[in-house]
Amino acid sequence: MSETHTPRGRKIPVTAKQAAGAESPPAASEPTSVAAEPTLTEPTVNPYAVIADTEFEPRPEGRQDLVDRILNDPRMHDHKEGFLSCIQCGVCTSGCPAARFTEYVPREVARRALDGDETLLTDDTIWYCFYCYTCQSRCPRKNSVAVINQVVRSMQVESGYGIKHVSMFAAWGEGFFDKGMGGTPHVFFSAIADAWGPKWKEFIANRDAMREEMGLGGMYPSEDAVREVRVIMTETGFKHRLESLGAWGGKRKDDED
Repeated sequence: MSETHTPRGRKIPVTAKQAAGAESPPAASEPTSVAAEPTLTEPTVNPYAVIADTEFEPRPEGRQDLVDRILNDPRMHDHKEGFLSCIQCGVCTSGCPAARFTEYVPREVARRALDGDETLLTDDTIWYCFYCYTCQSRCPRKNSVAVINQVVRSMQVESGYGIKHVSMFAAWGEGFFDKGMGGTPHVFFSAIADAWGPKWKEFIANRDAMREEMGLGGMYPSEDAVREVRVIMTETGFKHRLESLGAWGGKRKDDED
C-alpha cells in the first residue's frame, strides 16, 4: 500500500489496485432478460392536439342566424362586445353555483352560442341557470352567459321544446294577469310550504290579519293598476305565451279582443 498527497498535504492510503487503475469489472454473468416496455392497446388522445376553428373560417350556413338572434336581442344590449370577444378563460364556470352541482357549464354555453351551435336549442342543461349573474359580474370581457341563456330559453319555448320547463308557471301567470300579482308560492308549489317549515305556515295563516293590523290594506293592486298590467302583458306577447303554455285552458274566455 502506498500513499498519495492531497493538495493540502493530507496523506490518503491507496491500494495497489487503485494505483494501477480502476478495478476490473466483475466476471461476466449470464445475460439477464430486460422486461419489455408495456405497449398501449389504445392510443392516448391529447385533447390539445385538435386545432379549433379559427375566426377566419366562415361559420356553416344557417348557424349564423342563431348568433344574430342572440346579438340582436334587446337583453344583450350591454353584452354584445363581451359576447363577441369571449376568451374562454373559464371565470364564469369557476364561480357558477349551478356548474358546481350540475352538468351545466357556462363557458361551454358561451362558446357554443358564439359558434351558432343549434344543439343549444335542445339543451336542457341551460335551465339549471337561475340568473344569479355571477358570470356577468366576474367576466373580464363583460359578457353575460345568464343573458345568453335567457335568449336561448326563449327560443326553446317558441319552438315548443322548452315548454316542459315553464308550463308549471302557467297558473302563476294566470294570477298575475287576472289580479295583478302572481300569488303566494305554496299555492302553486305545495312542497314549498313543507320546505319552508312551520313559521312560514303560521305567517300565511295570519298574513291578512297582520296586514290589517298594520294598516297595509289588501294584498292585490287596484283595478286600475290591474288593467295597466293586462295591457303590458298583452302588448308584449306575454299573455299569448301564457295561453301557449295552457293557461286558461289555452284561451282566456272573457277576452275582449
